[in-house]
Amino acid sequence: MVLLEAAAVVAVLGLVVYWMIVLLTAANSRPGDQPGAVRGGSWTVTHYEAGDVTRVVVQRVSPRMDDVLDEHVVAEIPVEDPDYDQIFLAAMSAARERRALFQSEDET
Repeated sequence: MVLLEAAAVVAVLGLVVYWMIVLLTAANSRPGDQPGAVRGGSWTVTHYEAGDVTRVVVQRVSPRMDDVLDEHVVAEIPVEDPDYDQIFLAAMSAARERRALFQSEDET
């Protein structure tokens, strides 16, 4: 009988230690794992006109591609800039690099 009670005490202590480890691990999780963090979807590179500037952006879009979840502006280029094409191509290249960085962060 004493052996059975000792086994029950060890089992309860084991469960307490297990749950403490689970709770401590959850408290120390990465910021991207916190509730409210933007999750899901995929990163995409795009550009659009906003007034008299072109914005080159990296966007996280929903899995159905119908909702923008997050957006990072890479560059704003005045439409009348004489070097528009060169600046635009450099901005798109930078945006693709940033998209690759964001995607790699999502995979870790």
